[in-house]
Amino acid sequence: MRNVFVVGLDEPNRRLLEQLPAAGECRFHTLIDFDRLRGVDEFPVDEFLADATARLDAFDGSVDAITTCIDFPATELVPMLAKPRRLHAPTLEGVLACNHKYWSRVLQRSAAPEAVPRFAALHPYVDDPLADLDIGFPFWTKPLNAFRSHLGFRITHPDDLTAALPVIREELPRLAQPLAAVMRHARLPADIADAGAEVMLAEEIISGRLCTVEGYVQHGQPRVYGIVDSIRAPNRSSFARYQYPSSLPAPIQARVAETAERIMVATGMDDSVFNMELFYDVRGDRIRVLEINPRLSQSHAPLFAMVDGVSHLQVGVDVALGRQPQLPYREGRHLVAAKMFLRAYEDGIVRRVPTAAELAAVADAPGDAIVHVLVREGDRLSDLADQDAYSYELAEVYLGARSHRELLQRWRRCREALEFGIIDVTAA
Repeated sequence: MRNVFVVGLDEPNRRLLEQLPAAGECRFHTLIDFDRLRGVDEFPVDEFLADATARLDAFDGSVDAITTCIDFPATELVPMLAKPRRLHAPTLEGVLACNHKYWSRVLQRSAAPEAVPRFAALHPYVDDPLADLDIGFPFWTKPLNAFRSHLGFRITHPDDLTAALPVIREELPRLAQPLAAVMRHARLPADIADAGAEVMLAEEIISGRLCTVEGYVQHGQPRVYGIVDSIRAPNRSSFARYQYPSSLPAPIQARVAETAERIMVATGMDDSVFNMELFYDVRGDRIRVLEINPRLSQSHAPLFAMVDGVSHLQVGVDVALGRQPQLPYREGRHLVAAKMFLRAYEDGIVRRVPTAAELAAVADAPGDAIVHVLVREGDRLSDLADQDAYSYELAEVYLGARSHRELLQRWRRCREALEFGIIDVTAA
């Protein structure tokens, strides 16, 4: 048996891993508990590194692979833990070439300047952060190591930044301090290292049809194996659903894949899975890059299982073991699948969540349905960890169907069946 250690492995992903063909020859082990990496106030990188190293050293068996399904700091811990054991994993510099938002933009621009929006470093702790900013309004702010759109603000006027700065200044150290700890382990260009971690990315707002490519790099050669549509909610800032396979025309998908692969070569990342978010601007017939993640998207795993027959976590395991991935194509039960987000757009206190019977009724409906309720009775929505700036996630629902029309019909029935009670904060 091969022993595969997964940084931040949670139970939903463990279940998916144990359904893979690879499960017949692999044992999957948790390396650093998921609850230490998500929904927490601190990311003590060196403590994580020491604890994980001690566990690996004490393990009575072979350590054959180290991987992860989640973002910072798990993606950075993987190469730091894998390198001393000569395992198949990206370098720390390769991971940071994707995850360090400013440096990544510089590298993207070198490979595909036509696909990269205008961007600049924003210094949130100076008296006037706009004084030396050489891009105009509107723009987005992002931490260098953002995940789930945390601290992402749309700035259309100086007053928007003035309103966002107190939140940014209070919450940025939670992400910047562990990033600084990671950067001390890496060999970075002098200008990137000298700028430190307490800066943000400001970048031109881009739009169009958003999609995410899933791929991997082996022996320096990137390959895209799937494209997922990312469909926005009415507020245009939060996601309504992820849908697979993409409905973009085949020639556009080929251009998207070529752009992604060209950029991945520029990052220098190897022996790794990745996903990259890109916009296709229909009016301008132009492809623009939003961001790169040096990991696969766990959100997409059930979608690949529903459509292709096997979760793309199989690709992650294969790459971590140093072998050529073999992913089935369109051998699943469904022609289309989606991860749907049930959201609230105003703060409030949760007074009711769906009952076990209601959840069972949804899951027992014809076709695949997986429901993850993300809140509990008594939760105040504004206290939830790692939400985007404009909404609060109540539940995630995975659905499969024979057509896009059937998919949306099933989603409508699920929304009606999943009853949440949210009361206004002022009435609580």
